[in-house]
Amino acid sequence: MQPEPVIQIRNLSKIYRDFWGRKKVHALKSLSLDVYKGEVFGLLGPNGSGKTTTLKLLLGLLFPTDGTVNILGKPATDVTKNERIGYLPEESYLYRFLNAEETLDFYGRLFKMPASVRNQRKDELIERVGLKHARKRQLREYSKGMTRRIGLAQALINDPELVLLDEPTSGLDPLGSRDMKDLILRLKSEGKTVVMCSHLLADVQDVCDRIAILYGGELKVLNRVDEL
Repeated sequence: MQPEPVIQIRNLSKIYRDFWGRKKVHALKSLSLDVYKGEVFGLLGPNGSGKTTTLKLLLGLLFPTDGTVNILGKPATDVTKNERIGYLPEESYLYRFLNAEETLDFYGRLFKMPASVRNQRKDELIERVGLKHARKRQLREYSKGMTRRIGLAQALINDPELVLLDEPTSGLDPLGSRDMKDLILRLKSEGKTVVMCSHLLADVQDVCDRIAILYGGELKVLNRVDEL
């Protein structure tokens, strides 16, 4: 029997409108899918296929035009569920004058974590993402790969049950991509649920259990990777 879905999407649609309320872009069209606990689920498709829109609807950053989204047993519009979610956007908007330690401490404070817990998580995550050598350097001195790593550490500071990753290997060299994939597989081994967006087939087939292929805002294929 399938476990209870962590994410339940039914007939989800999103239409972006212009200033006058006229339909501008039909970004998502009647999307329905489930994501189960402990799996790595991939949203695959070219740019403009609706992947990032789906993630923002899950987080409650956008409101659907039609359909429903339940995530961790709550409606997507319930912001309290975000305490149990980690999110790595395609572009990490981090404070570039802070170093790695200060960045993670700042986000730990937003989650109202005690100082002892923040210090433990910070040390653990900096080592996990391979930034021990650069923990005192300001983020403005970081390369694109290092910025992605500290972005992932920030997404994990609250020890989330569900991790949403938007193009996690964007801008990374082959070695950096392999490290990111290994980190994703480690999250799975810890029992976390991971949803990752990508337009790169190699990325999703290396780490995902199931993938949904989107094109033009529509779901074209949904199946296990080994069956596709």
